[in-house]
Amino acid sequence: MSWLRTLTAAGWLALACLALSLILMAWCAVTAPSRERAKQDRAVEAANAQARAADATARDHAADERLTDLKTNTQLEKDLINAVSPLPDARPSARRLALACARLRRQGTRDADLPADC
Repeated sequence: MSWLRTLTAAGWLALACLALSLILMAWCAVTAPSRERAKQDRAVEAANAQARAADATARDHAADERLTDLKTNTQLEKDLINAVSPLPDARPSARRLALACARLRRQGTRDADLPADC
């Protein structure tokens, strides 16, 4: 350790710079993984936020489509009822009988339980 006593001011400065650079490199080596992890976490959070926004848009679009379908189905049911209702009830036509039989089948009525007219 006698070489420490023979160092000049420039030598001490060089030794201090060397020690400082070693400490700085060690600090960078220790903290680099956590910085990379934080960077990846920010990227994942940004992707998740974008996915949530796209999901909200898709849900709104689906709700609009359901509402449109509901309106269309309601109108079709009204049109069907209006087309069938003016027919006389005393003696149903073949068309009205066929419609009634189709409705009974759709409800799950067995062919054996259907009226004879079907």
